[in-house]
Amino acid sequence: MPEIREFNKQPKSYQQLINKLQERGLLVSDINLAENHLRNIGYYRLVGYGLPFEQRNESGFRLGMYKPNTHFDTLINVYITDRKIRILLLSAIERIEVAIRNIINHELASKYNDSHWYLNRDLFNESDHFTHQDLLKEIKRHTLKNAEEGSEKEGKREVFIHHYYSQYDQPEYPPCWMVAEILPLGSWSKVYEHLAISKDRKIISRQLDLPPATLQSWLHSITYLRNICAHHSRLFGRKFVIRPNQAKNTPFVDENQLFNYACIVSRLLKTLSPDSEWVNSLYDELSPLSEDLLAHYGFNSDWLDDPFWLE
Repeated sequence: MPEIREFNKQPKSYQQLINKLQERGLLVSDINLAENHLRNIGYYRLVGYGLPFEQRNESGFRLGMYKPNTHFDTLINVYITDRKIRILLLSAIERIEVAIRNIINHELASKYNDSHWYLNRDLFNESDHFTHQDLLKEIKRHTLKNAEEGSEKEGKREVFIHHYYSQYDQPEYPPCWMVAEILPLGSWSKVYEHLAISKDRKIISRQLDLPPATLQSWLHSITYLRNICAHHSRLFGRKFVIRPNQAKNTPFVDENQLFNYACIVSRLLKTLSPDSEWVNSLYDELSPLSEDLLAHYGFNSDWLDDPFWLE
C-alpha cells in the first residue's frame, strides 16, 4: 500500500512570507510596500510570476533560490504588465466574440430562411462533447426557460428573453439572434465545429478569410484564451496547452506562448475592423519590457517589424 502523503504546510504571516522570499534570495527594498502588495495580490499568486527568475540545475529542476539581483519590484512590474495585457486581450476577444456569433447566426438564418435554424437537428453532427439535445438544454439554462412567473429567477432574464416567453408559445425557444446574445463563445465554437454541412462552415469562415479548419481551431483557442484571461490567470511564462492552426503568413513561434495567440487575435481583428489600433496598444504594454522578459511571452524586441503586424 503506497504511503499516504499529507499536506502539512501552515499559514504564515505576511512578514514571515517576506522573510521566506528574502531567504530565497529575492531583494526587497521596502518591507511595508511589499507587505501591502502581498495583501492585495497574495503570496501564492505572486510567486508564480517569479518562476522564470528562479535558479535551476542542468536538468531544469528548481533549486529554491532566485537568480542573483532579482528584485521584488521586478515581479510586481511583470504582474502589472500581465494584468494590462489580459485586459487588452479581453477587449479584443469581446469584439471577436460578438462578431462571430452574429456571423454564424446571420449566415445560417439567411441561408435557410429560418429564424430558428438551430432547432434543425439535421444541421449538426454529434460527438462525445456535443449533442443537439445538449445544445437545447444549454439554451434552456441560459434563457431561464423554466423560471416560474414572478419568481426571482424570472427577474434575472434578459428583457428580450422575457418578452419572447411572455408573448410566444411556439417555437419553444427564442430566435437565433436572441440566442446569440446569451450563449457564450465556447458554445458557438462547438456549434461551428459540429455543423454537418461543409458549405455552412465555408460561408461562415469566408467572412473571416480563413479555411474552415483554421477557423474551428482559432475559435477553440480563443475560447481557451478568454477563459484564462477572465479568470485572471498568468500569461507571463505560460506554455499554452492548445496550439492553434497556423494560417498562411502568420508568424508563429515554436514555443506555444502568448505570441501565437496575439497573432490570431490580431488577424481576426484586422479582418473584422481594419482600422483597429489594438496592435499599437499591445506594443505600448510590451515595449517597456527587456528582451529577456519579452521572451517569456514569445516576443522579441523587433517583433513589430514583421510585415504581418503592419498589413
